[in-house]
Amino acid sequence: MRPPGLLNALPTVALALSTLLSPTLALAAPDPAAPAPASQVAPRRPTALLPTTLVEDSAQRVPDPSERGLAELAASLDALLADAAQDLGLTLDLTGRASAGVLPEADLAARARATGRLIIAPSVTDRGGDVEIRLSLADPRSSTLRIRVERTSTDVAPVRAAVMLRDLVADLGASPAAGRPEEGAPPVTSPSSAPMPSAPPAPNRSSGRSVLVANATLYGGLVGYSIQRSSGSQDPRLLYPLLAIGAGVGLGGSLIIAEEWDVGAGDAWFLASGAWWPTLAAHLIYEGRFAARAGDEDDERWAFGLVGSATGIAMATLGLTLRPMSDGGAVLAHSGAGLGLVLGGLAEIATTGNIDATPFTGAGYGAALGWLAAAAAATQVRISPSRVLSVDLGAVLGGLGGAALASPLLFDAPTAGEQRAWVGATTGGVLLGAGLAWFLTRGSTERSSGTSDTEPPSWWRPALPMMGMVGESVIGHRRAPAFGLIWSGTL
Repeated sequence: MRPPGLLNALPTVALALSTLLSPTLALAAPDPAAPAPASQVAPRRPTALLPTTLVEDSAQRVPDPSERGLAELAASLDALLADAAQDLGLTLDLTGRASAGVLPEADLAARARATGRLIIAPSVTDRGGDVEIRLSLADPRSSTLRIRVERTSTDVAPVRAAVMLRDLVADLGASPAAGRPEEGAPPVTSPSSAPMPSAPPAPNRSSGRSVLVANATLYGGLVGYSIQRSSGSQDPRLLYPLLAIGAGVGLGGSLIIAEEWDVGAGDAWFLASGAWWPTLAAHLIYEGRFAARAGDEDDERWAFGLVGSATGIAMATLGLTLRPMSDGGAVLAHSGAGLGLVLGGLAEIATTGNIDATPFTGAGYGAALGWLAAAAAATQVRISPSRVLSVDLGAVLGGLGGAALASPLLFDAPTAGEQRAWVGATTGGVLLGAGLAWFLTRGSTERSSGTSDTEPPSWWRPALPMMGMVGESVIGHRRAPAFGLIWSGTL
């Protein structure tokens, strides 16, 4: 039996507990009359995506659909940027886009305010072997433009453009112009203001610094050695200091040059071609024409090399003053010198009719003239490194095939005429293989964007196989690169 005092106290305790808990329960219970919380997702902003324009001689134009070259890249940018904009939470309004003309950047902000829409204006500029992508974004709530500019290769240009658009939209969401929430209002987030992974860093200035430093150091050591040998001295006490001084001057000078100017990888390799190939050509010419006369005295050989290298470097530097050198132009200079070396040697064998004698003179003249012609062409044409290497591979395979087919001419004791016929077959194979490779690798990106080329596409225009990042998988704000091997073209 419970004590009566405790029974009498239970109603009082229950009343006290209900009084204490009632405010808490009232706070936790939803109020049907209270307004619903603000949406945590910002409304999708209407956006106008202008057609990608081509910039030629400071003038912009919308490419014709039948054009090739950079016009095809512009079309692919239009499609990719449209998909990327929708993935980033923008609502595209394509009304009147097909008939849209060129809208100057100075008018973008005014047009955005007049239409009440975001305006995205992409453009592409030819920069030698690369392209410059420029994205301009105008916000109707701001009088300023947001611009992203990046120089990249044509292969990865669409992917880089998507990354640039993502950065622009991210900046737009974080900008004060996007509006500030009222005091006490819940925070509003949108896909554009969500945290995003940082974009890959832009290429550093003087990306060809390491190539320039390595070649300049080795070349400086060669100059020191050549000076010692051309002086007729054999004293090692003089040789090693000259080697150290030459390498040090090359190292220090290259570092200063890379710090003072923006030296790309193409610039560095092009300058290296002017140092090494003329030096080799001078040594070969001396060996073929003057070595027998000089006998054991080979002091002049090294003087020949110094003259050749100085001439080559001067001409390569002159070429770099005309325009920055692309990677394809640098590869073209080396390729022309190598093919010239082979063809010059074959020409000398065809002249002498003796395949047993080493064609030093012809190889030297061929290397010099081949480098000079290719270096001059590299300053005027735009070509990709893969196409140059494909032509080189075609020339090598064609030459080997021609030499193999004509090899019966060299059996037993071949005459001078048979040896010349074998050389002719080999040379023909080289030229045929190079020409066939040039034809098969005709890519649309090799055409200059400055010309209006409306001829119909070829019945067969294969592209080179590409291995690496071939696309990007996008799920919401999560992105992952897609790696693989692709081979595309027109058939």
